[in-house]
Amino acid sequence: MSSDDMAPHALPPQTSSPALRSGALGQREVVFQAISHLGPAVGIIIIGPVLAGFVGASIPLIVLLAMAAVLLTGLCVAQLARKLPSSGGYYTYVSHGLGERFGFVTAWAYFLYDPLLPTLVLLVTSGILTPVIEANLGIHIPWWLIALVLLAVVFTATYRGVKMSARLTLVLGVVESVIMVVFAVAVLVRSGGRTLSLAPLSFPDTPEGLQPVFLAFVFAVLLFTGFESAAPLAEETADPRRAIPRTVLWSTIVVGLIWAFVAYAMVVGWGVERIGDIVSADNPFFTLADGVAGWAWLLLAFALLNSALGAALAGQNAGARVMYALGRSGILPRGLARIHPVHQTPATALILTTLLNVAVCLGLGTWLGPIGGFTFIGLFITLGVIVVYSLGNIAVIGLYWRRYRPEFSPLRHGAVPVAATAILIAGLYYSVWPLPAWPLNLALGIVVSWLVVGVVVSALLWRTRRDALMDAARLTFEDGTDEAPSPDTVALPTGGRGSGTATGTVTGREVTG
Repeated sequence: MSSDDMAPHALPPQTSSPALRSGALGQREVVFQAISHLGPAVGIIIIGPVLAGFVGASIPLIVLLAMAAVLLTGLCVAQLARKLPSSGGYYTYVSHGLGERFGFVTAWAYFLYDPLLPTLVLLVTSGILTPVIEANLGIHIPWWLIALVLLAVVFTATYRGVKMSARLTLVLGVVESVIMVVFAVAVLVRSGGRTLSLAPLSFPDTPEGLQPVFLAFVFAVLLFTGFESAAPLAEETADPRRAIPRTVLWSTIVVGLIWAFVAYAMVVGWGVERIGDIVSADNPFFTLADGVAGWAWLLLAFALLNSALGAALAGQNAGARVMYALGRSGILPRGLARIHPVHQTPATALILTTLLNVAVCLGLGTWLGPIGGFTFIGLFITLGVIVVYSLGNIAVIGLYWRRYRPEFSPLRHGAVPVAATAILIAGLYYSVWPLPAWPLNLALGIVVSWLVVGVVVSALLWRTRRDALMDAARLTFEDGTDEAPSPDTVALPTGGRGSGTATGTVTGREVTG
């Protein structure tokens, strides 16, 4: 090792820090963390009619094509998670692949994404449920009351323990998945002979050319955001080097197939020749439910509620753990690294995330209404996640080329990340051009400003707190698998109870401890 490698880049000694509950989660819990984050019910209920406005009856085909595209990014996450299991998630991935400054920008963009997911799903869910309950039961429940009650449930479950919230997420994910599949079967049975139509699997013939097809594809790709949400739970997962990569791929395939099947039932149940009318209909899925049975709306509302809770739980768990990881290293205030002495959860980060969501949810909902607020915050999440995923994909190339050269595959570690990033960039383009109208153009301006500030803060931290950036990047979790550390890695004790071992390399530089 050269003196150039050692002197300016040696990491500071690791200090003792509190630890998350190691090995608390099994494969089932982390799989349903990702499945619930995707939201099998809430996703298709919201986006399905939007896709119909672009491509008519071809929604199932577009969903399947989007699933295939998202699996490319999923393969990238799997390659990263095998080498770098960490509660830092994408911060750790990008720091090791592209450098700590890019890692910080990734985390900065991430804060537009998972920490705000509860606001996204609970706003739209409360906005849908308020008129549905009033129409069917004659009871008016304000949207804000529904949202606050759900936020309280999410906070309680995540604060009291990752095992508890993960089990709840598992139950909710199973229930909503079963309900949506049963609902789709019921709609198909109700439609009779039309169930054999192949129109939903044919390429759309749009009068405006290919632009609506590309737009639908982009919306469908963004529908899958959250498939990687199990990654920040690595330190609490048994055998994370295997469990996390499997989860990323399985959750994408399972939910993608559910969405395609439900979309097929939606098209057939509504009528292939009349599918364009679904865009202007009020609550089209609940209209289909009324056609199945007078009580079916209740089952669908239950699935929607389950889905919103599951997605909010998954988002809060993932977002709080990234805050915890950055607080633990000193990049963010160290108070965010406080672990609850009994529940062993990142208590301060969870409280902050909940307060943030209460403020944003009530603020946007009061200003724009729950559905308008959902659209506004949806743009935040769309742009944030595109930046995060793109940097993560490119980090695969840097990580394997510089640190795992003997394992480098031109296909897995070259072509796949490039193709996945190209798809995301297309999504970015169609998300912002043509420029959206007010107030979405305000959301776009806020996001751009946020990212610019992140780049500036990253440069300042590199000059003033470089050790903290490097310390956060090295906190990967050694889970006791048979895989040996890379040749340029040495083991560093974390000092935390149940936290395993931190493996200390940052972007190919050896460290001392």
